[in-house]
Amino acid sequence: MIGVVCCGSHVYNTSRQLCCEENVHNRDGGGVMAHSCCGTKPLRLDQTCCGGVIHSIIGGDCCGTDVYFQKDATALCCDQTLSLKTTPDDVCCGNSTFDGGISQMCCGSSVFNSTELNSCCTLNNGTARPYHSSSHVCCDGPLEKSSNVRACCYLRNEDGKFRDTQYDKTKQCCKYPYDKIYSMGRNKTC
Repeated sequence: MIGVVCCGSHVYNTSRQLCCEENVHNRDGGGVMAHSCCGTKPLRLDQTCCGGVIHSIIGGDCCGTDVYFQKDATALCCDQTLSLKTTPDDVCCGNSTFDGGISQMCCGSSVFNSTELNSCCTLNNGTARPYHSSSHVCCDGPLEKSSNVRACCYLRNEDGKFRDTQYDKTKQCCKYPYDKIYSMGRNKTC
């Protein structure tokens, strides 16, 4: 027979029915024909499927399992989480929004007030930590500018690239060939 195929262990007619993950459904669903599947359920033309969840919205955009319209500009999809914009300048920071740098800062997927923390330091392991640039510098983590103990050394990796490393300048030395942090000599010399 034409149009008759298998759906798992069931036989169905492709012109009148749909096979959705081995479940057979009639295409006619309340006057509107189902055209495809959303997981195990039939999906009509007047619906949008987002992550296996059916929404009664035509032509919606998906953000995880939520539906929205990108063109209306009132919401942003941030890491598969739908967030409402509070200002036109809002952009994503992790799974939430922030004002794009006007009075806030994004560092490592978290939002901070930029009067308190205005810079972001990416550590050698890829994580990020916020700091204020008037009092700290970035050296594999925020480092106090006025520190009498800690200092920053740029060590050469095996691949020839440099990585920043903090060290105790009262006991250690940062010196050529910049391959490691050295211990100070007996007379506190490098």
